[in-house]
Amino acid sequence: MRMTGGQIVAEYLIREGVPMIFGVSGHGITALLDAFVDRRGEIAVVQAIHEQGAAHMADAYYRVARKPCGVFTSIGPGAVNTAMGVACAYIDSVPLLLLTGSVHTYMRGRGVLQELERTHWANFPRIMEPIVKRWWQPSRVDQLPNVLHLAFNVMLEGRRGPAHIDVPMDVQAEFAEIDRFPDPITRRARGRVHGDPSMIEQAAKLLLQAERPVIVAGGGVAASDAESELVQLAEFLGAVTVTWMGKGAIPEDHELYAWPCGDLGSVSGNTLTREADVILAAGCRFTDRTASSFRRGVTFDIPPAKLIHIDLDPYEIGKNYPVELGIVGDAKATLGDLLGSLREFSRARDYRTTRYFERIQKLKAEWDEALRPSREHDGSPMTISSALVETRKALARDAIIVTGAGNPQSQAFTEFPVYGPRQHITPGGFSAMGFEIPGAIGAKLAAPNRQVVALVGDGSYLQTVQELAMAAQYDIPVVFLVMNNYGWECIKNLQTLQFGPDRVIATNFTKSDGTPFSANLTQVAQGFGCHAERIERAAEVGPALQRALNHDGPAVIEAMCSRQLPESGLTTTGWWDVTVPAYHQEKRKEYEAARSQEALT
Repeated sequence: MRMTGGQIVAEYLIREGVPMIFGVSGHGITALLDAFVDRRGEIAVVQAIHEQGAAHMADAYYRVARKPCGVFTSIGPGAVNTAMGVACAYIDSVPLLLLTGSVHTYMRGRGVLQELERTHWANFPRIMEPIVKRWWQPSRVDQLPNVLHLAFNVMLEGRRGPAHIDVPMDVQAEFAEIDRFPDPITRRARGRVHGDPSMIEQAAKLLLQAERPVIVAGGGVAASDAESELVQLAEFLGAVTVTWMGKGAIPEDHELYAWPCGDLGSVSGNTLTREADVILAAGCRFTDRTASSFRRGVTFDIPPAKLIHIDLDPYEIGKNYPVELGIVGDAKATLGDLLGSLREFSRARDYRTTRYFERIQKLKAEWDEALRPSREHDGSPMTISSALVETRKALARDAIIVTGAGNPQSQAFTEFPVYGPRQHITPGGFSAMGFEIPGAIGAKLAAPNRQVVALVGDGSYLQTVQELAMAAQYDIPVVFLVMNNYGWECIKNLQTLQFGPDRVIATNFTKSDGTPFSANLTQVAQGFGCHAERIERAAEVGPALQRALNHDGPAVIEAMCSRQLPESGLTTTGWWDVTVPAYHQEKRKEYEAARSQEALT
């Protein structure tokens, strides 16, 4: 077959079953994109407004549909703009294929338009190197079939993540004779990595001896579709708590779900993990957010608690806590084997009759009570908690929520129940602001028959608000619930609590005379072509959501939320190491006392 580089890329993506590629065109990618004109109906080309948004769309699409997508962009600024979205996918182990245009091979090093060449010609891939699993820069058309197949292998094997191909303009446009394409089936590993059987047997015995076992479910549980195994293990052993990426791995109305642990953790989650004698962690990195910055006795106390850590990536095992048993394996395969081993040694007990179950329910009730004042607030402006309560009432059980960074993300994580996998889409490890709008668009394209609602603060909303134009252009019926509190309220609250109310800086949205400022987000959305309305009280959330969900196109609800503590704050039980300057002497003493308890070894 005589094919151009662009034709080869289109053909291979179709063979891999890639449903969509997202991006922004430019002179450096036109030759490649032209090949997709002849493949309409086989793969969709979706134009974003900004390249960051394109990467977030591809990221969220995979999280919902488990199908990797492509991201395309021109050379130079467009390529650099993808870095935020690609980094987000990399940290959260989400595969996507980044295709960037590059300088013609025969022009390299001459400083052509948008080339980075002062230390090495056509040097853009070095920008992406820390945030992709691997990158390629082919110099001949006939290299593309092999490069593409290697890129998909890298993306989809082991700990998943993005791959990058930087395609020179002449390589996109010129012909090569292609005898065959690598077959994805015969050129890719299949199956799951099972943990060592002897270690699984030891883990089962240790768990059966435990009086207060807790399972910590991380993103690896969700990535491997291990929800069924997790629930069965919980019913055999006891309580389950989750990390940011593990949320949704167990239905959150299950009696054994203990709500999250960590710096934003719940009374129940943090108490149970702190009191645990054996902890079974699966697909969990034990980040500072999950572990309350490793401060002893806040979230974890390891040791004396014994840790069984299961992870596909051996790098994560023992990185932050010593392990009793470190088992390398896929979460689904290894949890399934562990469940089988437990059943060999013991019959499952009726967990509802145990004293441990009573303890779990008591702590969950305490968490509900701690949240009650904020949830039941009926004033104007509303609290985010009260808005979340009404949102949950209005949505279907299988609705998908998308969050980004800030208070809406944090409070959805700790307060808003989801009932199944792939219903909570959030940038966990990179916590990227601006994820919500493009992320919700990607999620809706992946699940067109399900409700998709972005829960977004006004600051994060404004970072990628341009993608509303894309949602209106394609008539994508996704809902954006904007919690407007006139600023970076999450960081303003942090400044207030850390340094005092008179030390707030660069977080309020104010005019030069100090009066609060906000763009009229409702009118902005209407200008983009969206249905939009503004509400003031929590009681208005449900009816407004119903109108938005019934609209045949994108809809924005601007919910005016509290701007003053305590109504604007979070209900938390953990610790997060955010440093205090030495000149705040009293606050510094408190901070140093807390930091001295961190178990960093």
